Amino acid sequence: MLEKKLKLAEGRNVPMEDGRDWPEGGITVPVTHYIRRRIADGDLVEVETTAPTTPSVPAPEPVTDEKASKAKTGDK
Repeated sequence: MLEKKLKLAEGRNVPMEDGRDWPEGGITVPVTHYIRRRIADGDLVEVETTAPTTPSVPAPEPVTDEKASKAKTGDK
């Protein structure tokens, strides 16, 4: 089932599907009929996630002339 991270819209106060209060920062929930209706009515909004600014895989170390010549000759 599709899931979305949602939070209450500004000035809205509706319960979660199970009756609990919505967490202030939002929560990831399955998109049920109840959730779709709350989104359509403007009670819930999707939490915008920001992409990480740093790459998850570090960039490779640049190869210098010294390292390249050692690699060719097999020296350490």
